[in-house]
Amino acid sequence: MSSRIRYTVILLVMLLVAAACVLPAITAPPADSVILFIGDGFGPGHVAMAHGALGRPLALERAPFSGTAVTTSLGGNITDSAAAGTALATGHKTKNGMVAVSPEGERLKSLVERCRETGKAVAVITTDALWGATPASFLAHAASRRERSDIALQIAQSRAEVLLGHGSSEMLPASAGGGRADEKNLVAELRDAGYEVVRDRYELLTAQGQRLIGLFDDERQEPRVRDMVTVALSRVGADTDGFFMMVEHSGLDGDPGDPAACLADLRELDEAVAAATDYAAARGRLLVVVTGDHDSGGLVVEYPERLPALLKIGESAEDVAPRLAEDRANIVAVMSEFVGVTDLTPAELEAIKTAEDAEAAIGAVVSARVGVKWTGRGHTATPVPVFAFGPGADAFTGAMDNTDIAKRIAATLGLESASEPAQVGAAASGAGASR
Repeated sequence: MSSRIRYTVILLVMLLVAAACVLPAITAPPADSVILFIGDGFGPGHVAMAHGALGRPLALERAPFSGTAVTTSLGGNITDSAAAGTALATGHKTKNGMVAVSPEGERLKSLVERCRETGKAVAVITTDALWGATPASFLAHAASRRERSDIALQIAQSRAEVLLGHGSSEMLPASAGGGRADEKNLVAELRDAGYEVVRDRYELLTAQGQRLIGLFDDERQEPRVRDMVTVALSRVGADTDGFFMMVEHSGLDGDPGDPAACLADLRELDEAVAAATDYAAARGRLLVVVTGDHDSGGLVVEYPERLPALLKIGESAEDVAPRLAEDRANIVAVMSEFVGVTDLTPAELEAIKTAEDAEAAIGAVVSARVGVKWTGRGHTATPVPVFAFGPGADAFTGAMDNTDIAKRIAATLGLESASEPAQVGAAASGAGASR
């Protein structure tokens, strides 16, 4: 090789090395898929109570990274589920009652829509109605969460591969036993579009279709959240572009004052989280985030040493109260057989007998016995826990706003920034809702 050629080769190599040092490296996003678990009403007190009662950490507490999120809606108000769902779905604050729209009526692009744009599969799972505030925030846009008929229509047209929840009333025409005034049969339209319709746990677990719509209106036949997550993963998990899954357990929001019901709902959510993190560990490139849309009840553990007694409580106050006779003469028998309390004090007996709300009175007796108290029965502004597993999980530490959760998920997936509103059309007008 001549000296001139050798010099040219050396110069080219040096130029290539210099270019490599200057040009930014092109790297893949940390994850291609996300599962976001949302406990409706899930606050720090619920975790403390469950941990103390079980005598061990929950599966979600084993997250390598954790933090807290502020949940107040626009203006610093205590949030409802619509505004909180909007923050988690879009990365933007809005007014209570509004579903994935700004106060000015701009439709805010959700994580589901952003994932759709990049070819990712989508699954939305809830123990609430599919048109409820939280799933609606990911799948629809409305000036008011009360616009249930329109929200249901948007959800049916969302093209999500898996939709599991309940709420047939807004999916069926009035002539078919539903509540739609426009006589649209959204269930039939979904079936025609290639969805398999499943109505109970057995049908879900034996379903053959790749696209599923679940309407589990009979609570006695409703699958557990773990079942729904496992089946959904079998549909969307193999997508080569990745997937986004939102899973809501709505039970805790209806449980303030009832520690037995709270523990049961939290354990159901936690077993689904365990299934998801096991799947994530085997699959790779999957981020799992667990949080609440808001706290409910302001649960405080006063006497942690009493918490193990909660495991001996039989049924929840909600299930026990209807068993009382009209004159409540059977309080002692009912509390003994169905709650496991055989030594009611005269004061406890009198409190249940004279209470306007027997369910609340039973919950108060059980709460005192297991060492917890409640600041109320509604939503609170208490920051909610955030737990994260997998690639990108280190972004979910410390104190954050609930809008940061959507932004950090978007960043982990390499999606278009969620920091600015994305107007995709004008929203319908309507009044906000209070819960």
